[in-house]
Amino acid sequence: MSQSKLHPEYLRQKALQDAYPARKNKKTDFYNGIYDRWENPVLTRESIPLSWRFDLNPETNPHFMERLGVNAVFNSGAIKLNGKYYLVARIEGNDRKSFFGVAESDSPVEGFHFWEKPILLPGTCPEETNVYDMRLTQHEDGWIYGVFCSESKDNSVNDLSAAVAAAGIVRTKDLKTWERLPNLVTKRSPQQRNVDLLPEFVNGKYAFYTRPMDDFIDTGSGGGVGFGLCDDITHAVIDEEIITSP
Repeated sequence: MSQSKLHPEYLRQKALQDAYPARKNKKTDFYNGIYDRWENPVLTRESIPLSWRFDLNPETNPHFMERLGVNAVFNSGAIKLNGKYYLVARIEGNDRKSFFGVAESDSPVEGFHFWEKPILLPGTCPEETNVYDMRLTQHEDGWIYGVFCSESKDNSVNDLSAAVAAAGIVRTKDLKTWERLPNLVTKRSPQQRNVDLLPEFVNGKYAFYTRPMDDFIDTGSGGGVGFGLCDDITHAVIDEEIITSP
């Protein structure tokens, strides 16, 4: 669609959006001997492509009303591939439900822009109500894995806010086409959040750091950071989960 046919507000919003990644980021005076802190976040909700947020056709959206409100962009998984930096960001809508999008840059601290379309995550879990917080691992088996929180409703209690958290697993070769694998199963723990896959085999098996929880909010008696191995990532089951940091 030619710019002459676009709503004037689009041009204003596009100019504001283009200015953000063009800004040069600077290190702050913060110091702890471990990491540097930078002035600007590399992604915010203003980074979302306007074509996601708005119907750009002035005939069907004459008042340029937002169709996809975004509350926040945060908790990104990060990876460096072929000299570029990529973030798989959690994009939370105004309805508090999230989806994933890929942003890339030549620099790890500035210049990130989202790809044209968000990630199309295979919907193989019919009970799933939300997904968020993906961690990326370039594994020695040749795949890039994303491990994220797969949330579903807890039907065991009469509470609309109650939920069950599991570790969802996807894999890709190019960050564009994603294969959904069954969720991780840990026999010791009923719920898992913030699970991380290690990049190398351990004793010929896939190795995970886990965060076992007794329920969605409280860590309960089995809380902490755990470690476990599984034979087959395509049906990941951890039989023995060792708590390394209670």
